[in-house]
Amino acid sequence: MIEMIKGFTFYQSGRLPFVIDNYIMELFTDETLLSDFTKEHNFKKNYILTGQCFILGSQSQKITISVEHSLGSTCYLSCYLIDNISSKGEYDAIGVQSSFLDDIFKYKYNYLDFAKNGFNLSINFKDVYKVPFKMQNKQYELIYRIGQNGLLGLLEDFEKKGEVLIPLKFGEIQECYSVSIVLQRFAMFMISRSDISFKRIVLYNKGLIAGWFYCNLISEESYSAYDVLFYEFDVMKYAPKILNNIALDVYNKITQSIPLGHDI
Repeated sequence: MIEMIKGFTFYQSGRLPFVIDNYIMELFTDETLLSDFTKEHNFKKNYILTGQCFILGSQSQKITISVEHSLGSTCYLSCYLIDNISSKGEYDAIGVQSSFLDDIFKYKYNYLDFAKNGFNLSINFKDVYKVPFKMQNKQYELIYRIGQNGLLGLLEDFEKKGEVLIPLKFGEIQECYSVSIVLQRFAMFMISRSDISFKRIVLYNKGLIAGWFYCNLISEESYSAYDVLFYEFDVMKYAPKILNNIALDVYNKITQSIPLGHDI
Protein backbone atom coordinates (compact mmCIF):
# COMPACT_ATOMS: atom_id res chain seq x y z
CA MET A 1 0.00 0.00 0.00
CA ILE A 2 0.95 3.67 -0.25
CA GLU A 3 2.76 4.62 2.95
CA MET A 4 0.96 7.90 3.60
CA ILE A 5 -1.71 9.84 1.71
CA LYS A 6 -2.51 13.51 2.15
CA GLY A 7 -5.56 15.33 0.86
CA PHE A 8 -8.93 16.68 1.85
CA THR A 9 -12.46 15.34 2.09
CA PHE A 10 -15.59 17.23 1.17
CA TYR A 11 -17.99 18.02 3.99
CA GLN A 12 -20.98 20.37 3.88
CA SER A 13 -19.74 23.31 1.78
CA GLY A 14 -16.10 23.02 2.85
CA ARG A 15 -13.05 20.79 2.82
CA LEU A 16 -11.41 18.90 5.69
CA PRO A 17 -7.67 18.13 5.34
CA PHE A 18 -6.62 14.56 6.18
CA VAL A 19 -3.67 12.23 6.43
CA ILE A 20 -4.14 8.47 5.89
CA ASP A 21 -1.54 6.14 7.34
CA ASN A 22 -2.06 2.38 7.69
CA TYR A 23 -5.82 2.72 7.10
CA ILE A 24 -6.25 5.30 9.85
CA MET A 25 -7.35 8.74 8.72
CA GLU A 26 -6.73 11.78 10.88
CA LEU A 27 -8.69 14.96 10.13
CA PHE A 28 -7.24 18.29 11.18
CA THR A 29 -8.21 21.94 10.93
CA ASP A 30 -8.83 24.86 13.24
CA GLU A 31 -12.14 25.63 11.59
CA THR A 32 -15.51 24.90 13.18
CA LEU A 33 -16.18 22.57 10.23
CA LEU A 34 -14.25 19.80 11.98
CA SER A 35 -16.33 20.27 15.13
CA ASP A 36 -19.49 19.86 13.07
CA PHE A 37 -18.07 16.73 11.43
CA THR A 38 -17.17 15.08 14.74
CA LYS A 39 -20.59 15.83 16.20
CA GLU A 40 -22.28 14.17 13.24
CA HIS A 41 -19.91 11.22 12.77
CA ASN A 42 -18.64 10.39 16.27
CA PHE A 43 -19.09 6.61 16.81
CA LYS A 44 -20.70 6.35 13.38
CA LYS A 45 -20.10 3.12 11.44
CA ASN A 46 -19.91 2.13 7.78
CA TYR A 47 -20.17 5.32 5.78
CA ILE A 48 -18.54 6.76 2.66
CA LEU A 49 -16.51 9.96 2.22
CA THR A 50 -15.18 11.48 -1.00
CA GLY A 51 -12.40 13.96 -1.60
CA GLN A 52 -9.13 14.64 -3.36
CA CYS A 53 -5.65 13.30 -2.59
CA PHE A 54 -2.16 14.22 -3.79
CA ILE A 55 0.21 11.40 -4.74
CA LEU A 56 2.00 12.66 -7.85
CA GLY A 57 3.14 16.17 -7.00
CA SER A 58 0.45 18.83 -7.15
CA GLN A 59 -1.89 16.83 -9.39
CA SER A 60 -4.98 15.81 -7.41
CA GLN A 61 -6.84 12.52 -7.77
CA LYS A 62 -10.31 11.64 -6.59
CA ILE A 63 -10.42 9.39 -3.54
CA THR A 64 -13.41 7.46 -2.19
CA ILE A 65 -13.07 6.36 1.42
CA SER A 66 -15.04 3.65 3.24
CA VAL A 67 -15.01 4.36 6.98
CA GLU A 68 -15.51 1.34 9.22
CA HIS A 69 -16.03 3.52 12.30
CA SER A 70 -14.93 6.90 13.57
CA LEU A 71 -13.97 8.32 16.93
CA GLY A 72 -13.72 12.08 17.12
CA SER A 73 -11.47 13.29 14.32
CA THR A 74 -10.00 9.81 13.76
CA CYS A 75 -11.55 7.52 11.15
CA TYR A 76 -10.70 3.83 10.94
CA LEU A 77 -10.94 2.71 7.31
CA SER A 78 -11.94 -0.59 5.78
CA CYS A 79 -10.72 0.47 2.33
CA TYR A 80 -10.30 3.35 -0.10
CA LEU A 81 -10.28 3.82 -3.85
CA ILE A 82 -8.10 6.23 -5.82
CA ASP A 83 -9.07 7.21 -9.35
CA ASN A 84 -6.62 7.40 -12.20
CA ILE A 85 -5.91 11.04 -13.10
CA SER A 86 -7.75 10.66 -16.41
CA SER A 87 -10.56 8.54 -14.95
CA LYS A 88 -14.19 9.68 -14.71
CA GLY A 89 -14.85 7.38 -11.76
CA GLU A 90 -16.47 4.65 -13.85
CA TYR A 91 -15.39 1.00 -13.45
CA ASP A 92 -16.62 -2.13 -15.15
CA ALA A 93 -14.20 -4.72 -13.73
CA ILE A 94 -11.87 -5.38 -10.81
CA GLY A 95 -8.52 -7.13 -11.27
CA VAL A 96 -6.75 -8.90 -8.40
CA GLN A 97 -3.11 -9.96 -8.62
CA SER A 98 -1.88 -12.50 -6.09
CA SER A 99 0.69 -15.27 -6.07
CA PHE A 100 -1.75 -17.31 -3.95
CA LEU A 101 -4.44 -17.09 -6.62
CA ASP A 102 -1.83 -17.81 -9.32
CA ASP A 103 -1.02 -21.09 -7.57
CA ILE A 104 -4.68 -22.10 -7.19
CA PHE A 105 -5.43 -21.39 -10.84
CA LYS A 106 -2.22 -23.13 -11.95
CA TYR A 107 -0.47 -20.20 -13.58
CA LYS A 108 2.84 -21.99 -14.17
CA TYR A 109 1.27 -25.12 -15.66
CA ASN A 110 -1.01 -23.14 -17.97
CA TYR A 111 1.81 -20.81 -19.01
CA LEU A 112 4.03 -23.74 -20.00
CA ASP A 113 1.18 -25.44 -21.90
CA PHE A 114 0.43 -22.30 -23.91
CA ALA A 115 4.12 -21.66 -24.58
CA LYS A 116 4.62 -25.24 -25.82
CA ASN A 117 1.70 -24.78 -28.20
CA GLY A 118 3.26 -21.63 -29.66
CA PHE A 119 0.95 -19.07 -28.03
CA ASN A 120 2.88 -15.82 -27.46
CA LEU A 121 1.72 -14.54 -24.05
CA SER A 122 3.97 -11.49 -24.30
CA ILE A 123 1.74 -9.91 -26.96
CA ASN A 124 -1.65 -11.42 -26.19
CA PHE A 125 -3.53 -12.65 -23.13
CA LYS A 126 -5.50 -15.83 -22.63
CA ASP A 127 -8.59 -16.34 -20.46
CA VAL A 128 -7.89 -19.73 -18.91
CA TYR A 129 -10.97 -20.16 -16.69
CA LYS A 130 -14.40 -18.55 -16.45
CA VAL A 131 -15.98 -19.50 -13.15
CA PRO A 132 -19.59 -18.46 -12.41
CA PHE A 133 -20.72 -17.72 -8.84
CA LYS A 134 -23.40 -15.81 -6.96
CA MET A 135 -22.74 -12.99 -4.51
CA GLN A 136 -25.47 -11.06 -2.72
CA ASN A 137 -28.09 -12.59 -5.03
CA LYS A 138 -26.27 -11.34 -8.15
CA GLN A 139 -24.66 -13.55 -10.77
CA TYR A 140 -20.92 -12.91 -11.17
CA GLU A 141 -18.13 -14.48 -13.20
CA LEU A 142 -14.52 -14.95 -12.20
CA ILE A 143 -12.10 -14.84 -15.12
CA TYR A 144 -8.53 -16.04 -14.68
CA ARG A 145 -6.27 -14.44 -17.28
CA ILE A 146 -2.59 -14.81 -18.08
CA GLY A 147 -0.43 -12.95 -20.60
CA GLN A 148 -0.07 -9.34 -21.70
CA ASN A 149 -2.29 -7.13 -23.83
CA GLY A 150 0.09 -6.04 -26.58
CA LEU A 151 -2.38 -3.44 -27.86
CA LEU A 152 -1.94 -1.34 -24.71
CA GLY A 153 1.77 -0.73 -25.30
CA LEU A 154 3.37 1.09 -22.35
CA LEU A 155 0.00 1.27 -20.60
CA GLU A 156 0.13 -2.46 -19.92
CA ASP A 157 1.06 -3.71 -16.46
CA PHE A 158 4.25 -5.64 -17.17
CA GLU A 159 4.73 -6.76 -13.55
CA LYS A 160 1.65 -8.94 -13.36
CA LYS A 161 1.68 -12.69 -13.90
CA GLY A 162 -1.83 -14.03 -13.73
CA GLU A 163 -4.83 -11.90 -12.85
CA VAL A 164 -8.29 -12.64 -11.51
CA LEU A 165 -10.82 -10.40 -13.26
CA ILE A 166 -14.41 -10.00 -12.10
CA PRO A 167 -16.83 -7.78 -14.06
CA LEU A 168 -18.67 -5.47 -11.67
CA LYS A 169 -22.40 -4.87 -11.39
CA PHE A 170 -22.30 -1.42 -9.77
CA GLY A 171 -18.67 -0.24 -9.76
CA GLU A 172 -18.98 0.95 -6.16
CA ILE A 173 -16.38 0.75 -3.40
CA GLN A 174 -18.44 -1.64 -1.24
CA GLU A 175 -18.81 -4.05 -4.14
CA CYS A 176 -15.02 -4.01 -4.62
CA TYR A 177 -14.53 -4.72 -0.91
CA SER A 178 -17.00 -7.62 -1.03
CA VAL A 179 -15.18 -9.16 -4.00
CA SER A 180 -11.85 -8.85 -2.16
CA ILE A 181 -13.20 -10.58 0.94
CA VAL A 182 -14.65 -13.45 -1.10
CA LEU A 183 -11.36 -14.00 -2.95
CA GLN A 184 -9.34 -13.88 0.25
CA ARG A 185 -11.59 -16.45 1.96
CA PHE A 186 -11.49 -18.60 -1.17
CA ALA A 187 -7.67 -18.60 -1.08
CA MET A 188 -7.66 -19.22 2.68
CA PHE A 189 -9.84 -22.29 2.25
CA MET A 190 -7.86 -23.67 -0.68
CA ILE A 191 -4.40 -23.17 0.82
CA SER A 192 -5.32 -23.62 4.52
CA ARG A 193 -3.54 -20.44 5.57
CA SER A 194 -4.89 -17.40 7.38
CA ASP A 195 -2.27 -14.89 6.22
CA ILE A 196 -3.52 -14.60 2.63
CA SER A 197 -2.85 -11.28 0.92
CA PHE A 198 -2.92 -9.72 -2.54
CA LYS A 199 -0.16 -7.91 -4.38
CA ARG A 200 -2.38 -5.41 -6.17
CA ILE A 201 -6.04 -4.63 -6.88
CA VAL A 202 -6.80 -2.62 -10.01
CA LEU A 203 -10.06 -1.17 -11.32
CA TYR A 204 -10.69 -1.17 -15.06
CA ASN A 205 -12.98 0.60 -17.49
CA LYS A 206 -13.10 -0.76 -21.04
CA GLY A 207 -9.81 -2.58 -20.52
CA LEU A 208 -7.85 0.43 -19.25
CA ILE A 209 -6.75 1.09 -15.67
CA ALA A 210 -9.24 3.54 -14.16
CA GLY A 211 -8.28 3.33 -10.48
CA TRP A 212 -6.63 1.45 -7.64
CA PHE A 213 -8.34 -0.21 -4.71
CA TYR A 214 -6.63 -0.46 -1.29
CA CYS A 215 -7.55 -2.48 1.78
CA ASN A 216 -5.63 -4.31 4.51
CA LEU A 217 -5.60 -7.48 2.36
CA ILE A 218 -2.89 -5.96 0.15
CA SER A 219 0.79 -6.59 0.83
CA GLU A 220 3.75 -6.08 -1.49
CA GLU A 221 5.56 -8.86 0.38
CA SER A 222 2.90 -11.52 -0.24
CA TYR A 223 4.35 -14.67 -1.74
CA SER A 224 3.04 -18.17 -2.27
CA ALA A 225 4.78 -21.39 -3.29
CA TYR A 226 1.91 -23.88 -3.33
CA ASP A 227 1.59 -24.46 -7.07
CA VAL A 228 2.52 -28.16 -6.79
CA LEU A 229 -0.51 -28.79 -4.54
CA PHE A 230 -2.88 -27.79 -7.33
CA TYR A 231 -1.39 -29.79 -10.17
CA GLU A 232 -4.44 -32.09 -10.36
CA PHE A 233 -7.02 -29.59 -9.07
CA ASP A 234 -10.09 -29.56 -11.35
CA VAL A 235 -10.86 -25.83 -11.32
CA MET A 236 -14.14 -25.92 -13.23
CA LYS A 237 -15.52 -28.82 -11.21
CA TYR A 238 -14.86 -27.46 -7.72
CA ALA A 239 -14.22 -23.70 -7.85
CA PRO A 240 -17.83 -22.65 -8.70
CA LYS A 241 -19.24 -24.63 -5.77
CA ILE A 242 -16.63 -23.33 -3.34
CA LEU A 243 -17.04 -19.70 -4.45
CA ASN A 244 -20.83 -19.92 -4.27
CA ASN A 245 -20.63 -21.21 -0.73
CA ILE A 246 -18.10 -18.66 0.45
CA ALA A 247 -19.97 -15.78 -1.22
CA LEU A 248 -23.04 -16.44 0.95
CA ASP A 249 -21.28 -14.30 3.56
CA VAL A 250 -19.10 -11.40 2.46
CA TYR A 251 -18.70 -9.47 5.70
CA ASN A 252 -17.01 -10.10 9.02
CA LYS A 253 -19.16 -12.94 10.37
CA ILE A 254 -19.83 -16.17 8.53
CA THR A 255 -23.43 -17.14 9.28
CA GLN A 256 -24.81 -18.87 6.19
CA SER A 257 -22.16 -20.97 4.49
CA ILE A 258 -21.96 -24.59 5.57
CA PRO A 259 -18.86 -26.79 5.85
CA LEU A 260 -17.69 -27.01 2.27
CA GLY A 261 -17.13 -30.72 2.43
CA HIS A 262 -20.92 -31.19 2.46
CA ASP A 263 -21.32 -29.06 -0.65
CA ILE A 264 -18.88 -30.77 -2.98
